[in-house]
Amino acid sequence: MADLLWEGLIISLVTLLGINIGLSMGLTQFSGSKILSLSALYGAILLALSLIVNYTTFLYDFTNEYIIYVIGIIGVVTIINGIYTIIRWKKEKKENYPLTSLTTMIPSICCFAGFFFTAVLLNNKNAEPDFLLITITMAVLFAIIITIFCLFSNFLRHAERPYPVLLGNFMILNGFFFVIAGLFIPTIEAMATIQTEPLTIDSSSSLIFLIMAGLGVFLIGVYLKREGKTV
Repeated sequence: MADLLWEGLIISLVTLLGINIGLSMGLTQFSGSKILSLSALYGAILLALSLIVNYTTFLYDFTNEYIIYVIGIIGVVTIINGIYTIIRWKKEKKENYPLTSLTTMIPSICCFAGFFFTAVLLNNKNAEPDFLLITITMAVLFAIIITIFCLFSNFLRHAERPYPVLLGNFMILNGFFFVIAGLFIPTIEAMATIQTEPLTIDSSSSLIFLIMAGLGVFLIGVYLKREGKTV
């Protein structure tokens, strides 16, 4: 059960941040051929990272102890990037950004970092053939997701809200997901050693932080809905 949860975490990380990267690349207005090339490159980087993981077993203890903070930092950085994207649009009113802008670069950095450290854990919990199959599948899925959502961004440009605002909202929701997911990591670790215990939150402090995160999602949603009426 715990292994399935770890696999679910890495799949959700690659999927959600892949969508984030694809939508962010939509700001660049690249041609279809460039989008395909970049998507293939990103997929190749993900596959290369999965191969490097086989030689980083010495990082397992460090990653196992601090993975909750890694996922949490990814969530916080994603939230900040979403807010930055919205603020930047309100100041500049621009809907096209270069590939090297923070809005397009931060999701890639977060995705590769999160995938690498999560893969370090998953590699030590699965047989090598299983891990290799999972990572190859993730690399292919990653490239496909980026391509699809980068192309889909052309349709989102016809929405009522400005495209950078929609993208920023999605980043904020993404970020809160990873913050909340990070809080459940101690539970996943507990399930790895005690298979018969029900799914519980590891400590009362984690429960408090989870409630605070949920309240934060609600307040951010109310704020963005109110702001959406004025943009």
